[in-house]
Amino acid sequence: MLRARLILLALLGVASYGGCTNTSSFMSATPSYYPTAEQNYVYGEKELKAGSWQTAVAYFQHVRDTFGFSRWATLSELGIADANLGREKFAEAIDGYKAFIKAHPSHEHVQDGYAAYKIGEAYYKQIPTDWFLAPPSYEKDQGPVMDAMRELSAFADQYGDSVYAPKARKMIGDCVQRLTDHELYVARFYLDRDKPYAAIGRLEGVLRDYPGARREPETLLLLGRTYLKMDKPDRAREVFTKLSSDHPEDYRAGKAKLYIRFIDRKFGSK
Repeated sequence: MLRARLILLALLGVASYGGCTNTSSFMSATPSYYPTAEQNYVYGEKELKAGSWQTAVAYFQHVRDTFGFSRWATLSELGIADANLGREKFAEAIDGYKAFIKAHPSHEHVQDGYAAYKIGEAYYKQIPTDWFLAPPSYEKDQGPVMDAMRELSAFADQYGDSVYAPKARKMIGDCVQRLTDHELYVARFYLDRDKPYAAIGRLEGVLRDYPGARREPETLLLLGRTYLKMDKPDRAREVFTKLSSDHPEDYRAGKAKLYIRFIDRKFGSK
């Protein structure tokens, strides 16, 4: 298995090197500019849609620098930010969108939430993804997830009726799931190291902060077991009762009822 992974890494390195070489050669080409601002902007948009980020930036910068007082120059500022997002220059893209919002607060792409949404998207795209050679993402630092959650939530609060709101809410939902996975992972980590009080803090935080994750049955069962292990049968019984009453269709409700019977037999029913 180790040998296979090393071979795969070597192949990926060769492919990556070849890809970078070809891209650099392509991106070094200088575009042919046109007489009007609109023509150059339109060609910049075409290159943007084609994923030719560097060429798109060249067109947009030409419009901005040569036709500074035209509406196309303003749109080109946004185009540069879009191209930076496309080529994964996230910090530059975020700065570009923020500068656009500050410089053009009444612009249609500020008023409709586009620029604010793209800031959230730029943060979201920085979230680490799972890869079989690396630890699961829920074990890693969740700073990027928190950043994306903050920006996307701010967008959703201000532009709830925007056409971009459904996409933002979907990203927020994914962030909530990721943060919940992390909190449950940390709770189990503490339990494995016999630190139940720290685990309880994490579990109660999941129930309080991430109801949208729909992980309440799993969390309640783990919380009840933790209280029982700490010799707190009354608290455990409360948690198991909540699980069985609030989620009767979940298979863990049956387990909660068994725990309640055990507590009643050993400690006496209320």
